[in-house]
Amino acid sequence: MKLRLSIKAQRTAFIILFLLPAFAFLGMFLYYPIEETFRISLMRSTGLGNDQFIGLKNYIRLFSNEEFRAGLWHVLVWAFWSIVIQIPLAFIVAFSLTFYKNKLTGPLRAIYYLANVLPSAIVAMLGQFVFAPNYGIINRIAEVLHIPWIMEIDFFGNPSIAFWTVFTVATWTYTGFPIVFLMARIEQIPREIRDAAELDGVTGWTYARYIVIPSLSYPLRILAVLCTVGSLKLFDLPYLLTRGGPGHATVTLGITLYRDGFINWQYGKAAAIGVVIFILSLGFTILQFSWGKSRKEES
Repeated sequence: MKLRLSIKAQRTAFIILFLLPAFAFLGMFLYYPIEETFRISLMRSTGLGNDQFIGLKNYIRLFSNEEFRAGLWHVLVWAFWSIVIQIPLAFIVAFSLTFYKNKLTGPLRAIYYLANVLPSAIVAMLGQFVFAPNYGIINRIAEVLHIPWIMEIDFFGNPSIAFWTVFTVATWTYTGFPIVFLMARIEQIPREIRDAAELDGVTGWTYARYIVIPSLSYPLRILAVLCTVGSLKLFDLPYLLTRGGPGHATVTLGITLYRDGFINWQYGKAAAIGVVIFILSLGFTILQFSWGKSRKEES
């Protein structure tokens, strides 16, 4: 009996020993920063001197701030259109490349993914190269074709279209991963299912609608979550292309957080923005998975 207890104790100690580094890593690099962000969001903190507890005043200041409200609206709009445009576009490309597979499928897969691995600075330079007034590709083509009204468009300087110009550049670079991800999932559908569908006369986009899309419901849900969370944290591309301007036309929560935390030294306010991003990301993730689960149960 004592020998059995000793073996059980040794096994428990062995498990704890191996789990301890993982828990220490999570606590140090995940839970502690989250707890600190929540704590600092309730403080007046500049990094100089002692922090002062001010309750929810940082949050009240945020929601009365025009830049923050514009950034919040932009990331929500960005998330919506990312799901509506980027995911269907990625599916159409992925399905076309896998269903009509030929010798170009491999190179095209690499080309589509190439934009995803380029540094954001390079993507921003390419975006400027295409859309810039005077020397941009679109401007030059309009000049050759003698279309003066296109030459007069300032894609990044006009507040009415600056957001959509940045979104267009982002769609090009952010769609590469969903394409490759969906191609991998479509290729996992057994060939026998496609053969049986073709025997029943189900082929092409009918096959995509009734066989492929239902099979990809979970991966598509994952992509929707990634698009939403990525939109809420959006920073690099809008900042590199427009610095959030003109005015607040392309500002995001990430840009406002950067300005408050690293330029204006208002750490408490920046932490409050971080808390808002965290809560929204968590809320949308739970909502999307709960919606997918309820639909699965209904079906």
